[in-house]
Amino acid sequence: MRGRAATVILGLACLAAGYASAQSSIADTTGPYVAVMEMDATLPDHTIYRPADLSQVTGKLPIVSFGNGGCVNIGSRYRAFLGEIASHGYLVVASGPLEQPQRSAATDDAGQPAQSKTQSLVQAIDWALAENRRAASPYYTRIDAAKIAVAGHSCGGLQAIAVGADPRISTVLVLNSGIIRGGIPTPDGGTREPAGYLPATEADLEKLHTPVVYLIGGETDQAQRGAEGDFAQIRSVPVFNANLPVGHSGTWQEPAGGRMGAVALAWLDWQLKGSARAGSVFNGSPCGLCQDANWAVKRSNWP
Repeated sequence: MRGRAATVILGLACLAAGYASAQSSIADTTGPYVAVMEMDATLPDHTIYRPADLSQVTGKLPIVSFGNGGCVNIGSRYRAFLGEIASHGYLVVASGPLEQPQRSAATDDAGQPAQSKTQSLVQAIDWALAENRRAASPYYTRIDAAKIAVAGHSCGGLQAIAVGADPRISTVLVLNSGIIRGGIPTPDGGTREPAGYLPATEADLEKLHTPVVYLIGGETDQAQRGAEGDFAQIRSVPVFNANLPVGHSGTWQEPAGGRMGAVALAWLDWQLKGSARAGSVFNGSPCGLCQDANWAVKRSNWP
């Protein structure tokens, strides 16, 4: 057996035996650490991204809990972007096990990708904090329990909004997402009703207590209308809204998450690591990103 299929099968066998799965390195990352993707027997319905050698990490690992597009319960779908974050010294936990080539726990009874629930993002945080306290854990005392982000793409972005009320959260990243008001826009100018469950509503916006960043794909992004409504409605916390005209899929599947991934990483470095250099992307008159003609940027409730 070779390639990803072999890695997945080996990983499942290891899980069955009660051990962490075999690791897969993430290629084309830019951080100072080699990043790996793995499943762990103590959190079998999630996928973990982290620096390969935790002993070499400078400082402690902030936590990023991630919800997938479509709320699909497959944790390896955003490996390029999430591996990039991990390579910069973060512990990232995505909803769902590794994608598998055949029907598995990652699919429903019809063979379609199963949806995760919002609670999956909370479970990821609970697990990470428990591992930080567990003396036998490889993460023991290596995690920064006071620096936690929730993030998600599309449906996962709604999950992140819903979890944003958690008092442990430090920041929220909403990626190609926003509260759905009056249906989802379609290319023909109409609307369609969302399929499946809706993780968040307008009421959840009132519960946010941390800075929020919206990274949206421009006018062809079906989430733009929702994001615009959120920007107008959120009054109590700082909101950074940036549009790059790439559509609803964003650049998340490009190496290192592409241009959107670079901005998301800068937000995390600013919010969770206090990097003034990263903060300059969002601060200033004009801000760093504001000077990039490819992006349309606006801020609300800004300090």
